[in-house]
Amino acid sequence: MRTQAKTQSPAPDRARKPRRAPAPHLRVRDIMSSPVEFLEVGDSLDLAQHLMQAGHIRHIPVVDGEQRLIGLVTHRKLLGAWVGHGDPMHERPGEIAREIPVDMLMETDVLTTTPDAPAAKAALVIETKGVGCLPVLDKGKLVGIVTEADFVRLARKVLE
Repeated sequence: MRTQAKTQSPAPDRARKPRRAPAPHLRVRDIMSSPVEFLEVGDSLDLAQHLMQAGHIRHIPVVDGEQRLIGLVTHRKLLGAWVGHGDPMHERPGEIAREIPVDMLMETDVLTTTPDAPAAKAALVIETKGVGCLPVLDKGKLVGIVTEADFVRLARKVLE
């Protein structure tokens, strides 16, 4: 005759650890990068490449004279411009880059956020829309940028 096994309590090493209290509701302003590098209409790809390399960044907003966002230059677009333009056998990439204005290749349909938006909502947009960053606008003017790297930095701080 078989008997049912008794329900066992968890082993001491598997006991539940107390949970940490959830982090306060973070806003985009708490994690965004500011001030932010930016370009203006007429600036060259050469300048964009220099700023990206010097700042170790992959996204640069393009603004008008009143700091209103009009586009975004991404590292991916910059690489595409290097590959897709000119004759590499007869032109040097630097020469080509000085001649091409950023407004020729910038993305103009850019998703944005505000400083007071919940950081979790910005993370969801970055994740679901497959974008690498969200420029941060306050009253229509560029005040910062929140990127995947900002969320990785936040995760590292929380996990430490």
